[in-house]
Amino acid sequence: MKHVILISDKFDAEGVARLQKTDGFEVIYKGGHSKEELLADIGKAHGLIIRSATKVTPEVLEKAPNLKLIVRAGVGVDNINIPEASRRGVIVMNAPGGSSVTTAEQALALMFAVARNTPQANASMKAGKWDKNKYAGVEITGKTVGVVGLGRIGREFVKRARGLKMNVIGFDPFIPAEALGHLEIEIVNKDELLARSDFISVHAPLTDDTRDFIGKDNLHKLKKGVRLINAARGGIYNEEALEEGLKSGQIAAVGLDVFTQEPIPEDFALRQYENCIMAPHLGASTGEAEFAVAMETIDELVEFFQTGVARNAINFPTVDAESMDFMKPYFEGGEKVGTLLARLLESPLRTVEIDYNGEISEKKADPVRMAILKGALGVFVGADTVNYVNAPVLAKERGVRVVENKNEGTVGYKSSVVVTLESEDGKKARLKYTAIAGHSVAVALNDREIEFRPEGVLLVVQNKDVPGVVGTIGTFLGDLKINIASIELSRSGKGETAISVITVDDLLSAEQIEKFRTLYNILSVHQIDLR
Repeated sequence: MKHVILISDKFDAEGVARLQKTDGFEVIYKGGHSKEELLADIGKAHGLIIRSATKVTPEVLEKAPNLKLIVRAGVGVDNINIPEASRRGVIVMNAPGGSSVTTAEQALALMFAVARNTPQANASMKAGKWDKNKYAGVEITGKTVGVVGLGRIGREFVKRARGLKMNVIGFDPFIPAEALGHLEIEIVNKDELLARSDFISVHAPLTDDTRDFIGKDNLHKLKKGVRLINAARGGIYNEEALEEGLKSGQIAAVGLDVFTQEPIPEDFALRQYENCIMAPHLGASTGEAEFAVAMETIDELVEFFQTGVARNAINFPTVDAESMDFMKPYFEGGEKVGTLLARLLESPLRTVEIDYNGEISEKKADPVRMAILKGALGVFVGADTVNYVNAPVLAKERGVRVVENKNEGTVGYKSSVVVTLESEDGKKARLKYTAIAGHSVAVALNDREIEFRPEGVLLVVQNKDVPGVVGTIGTFLGDLKINIASIELSRSGKGETAISVITVDDLLSAEQIEKFRTLYNILSVHQIDLR
């Protein structure tokens, strides 16, 4: 039987031809499917290759009973409903390696454009004008460029900026400075980068930590006349803040290849600013990159169907089928525990220590380790960047030390896992969990006995152990119309400190969390979304 592969977006011709010539595959390719065509053809497909145009929605997956694999030819997977794909047992992979150089070059092109006003001058010339003085620019040689995000693309940008004799400074909130020494640039903190940079180029995923990296609240911290470039993800620069900065002159120019909404709406405010240079998300749009991504995509797809290896898997580890029933709650719980502890740390990871106690110490626990790393690293580098396969590699690249210990003995449970995360500044967060009735159950948090399910929306609250605090919390959440699904309590001793893990039905806003933290006798509040 042949594997039917549907390529629903425009794809490199050599990639299509190569797959058509590979034994065991039948290819459906029309140069780009409409939604109606996709829904009509997806039922035949065992594999689906997409780029950015196709949206893999629950509706599409509902009509795909034979689908085993989706490969995103590129990096971003925000056009795939991954939870629904996972629920249906469909593996999702991406092909991240082929577009790093091309995207870095697009950022450089935008940097030149905002420095020399070339697009505006071109438009003026075509309108019959000769505005030589109006479009005088600035040199980039000797200028300071701040690079935010020092992963694959950021490092390619750094190499080229150094070659242009620029003074390069870097900031990455998720990679320890000692792991970046080979770049031979100065690593600084966020505020220093904002204050010193003549140009800023971002090369980071969009996460809760990078969203609004430059916003209205820190415009005043920017060096006056800075030029900003974004060829990464829309939303890293707050678009309203960009408009405010361009109006005031705090920002001299902006070069954008990505936007919060794509395509941009007709009334997009930044259209009116001549010193805002825009491109329609062309970062990976070169023949060379499209070819490299196509070859990587075909390699992954063929390898999966021929050998079962899921390279660059987003939602699926390679798990021994015989051990899966036993390992499943530790594996599923591991990712959520990693996320929970990383959210409690709030600073870059230095060490991940995992203790396997009892029966699980006799098993091959690689899936659990991968799940914990995926959850923890996803907080810092973006959940769509980390998968089960690349999590150990990313940890190594970022200088994160991973320690595993196996202990045949255990206390209280036949099998348990203790996860300890340590940040660069020495702060630790620890959680012990086990499996009860096939579900992951946390039984201790930071060495305090407390039992809860690591799932849903959690509020982890530390408070003074005095009368009335639980009532205050209940009243506060009730006033916000936030329903409490469960609440678990533990304290260090009478009159000392207590922790609560509260499961709620809805997320609180950032403003509501800040207000929560100001309540009397509340010491800290962390909201963790484990849905």
